[in-house]
Amino acid sequence: MTKNCGRLYPKYAIAAVGCVLVKNNSILLIKRGYAPRPGVWAVPGGAIEAGETIDEAAKRELEEETGIVAEPLGIIGVFNAITRDELGKVQYHYVIIDVLFDSNTIKGNLRAGGDAIDVAWIPLEEVIKRDDVTKTTKKLVEKILNKDLNYVPF
Repeated sequence: MTKNCGRLYPKYAIAAVGCVLVKNNSILLIKRGYAPRPGVWAVPGGAIEAGETIDEAAKRELEEETGIVAEPLGIIGVFNAITRDELGKVQYHYVIIDVLFDSNTIKGNLRAGGDAIDVAWIPLEEVIKRDDVTKTTKKLVEKILNKDLNYVPF
């Protein structure tokens, strides 16, 4: 199934957030339900809506896709997620601003929602070994495993 929302073959990159929540050496990931990369695990997230701040978008996406509410601390990283078709034309291009959340503020009940078809806490070491995790999520987890949790506070 494809959910486009005008994002297929964009003229410009789309600003999006990734929600980074780490607890007990595991990271909260969702299984994507729609293109790009349906069926693949990634951090929860999505496009920033017009008028939303980065932290507002991250809080909204985290709750929509996981049922979890937590407080954002700041920006931990920025990644490009570019998907090209068989002719090399850009199908999708997101600039993902990853937001680190405070694991001490977690509330709510874990459940998949929004664009997510599953949600789970996955051990950091396991994420690196899996073939069904996005490249940007693996890069993020490598950064976390290297104890590089520096972030720009809101």
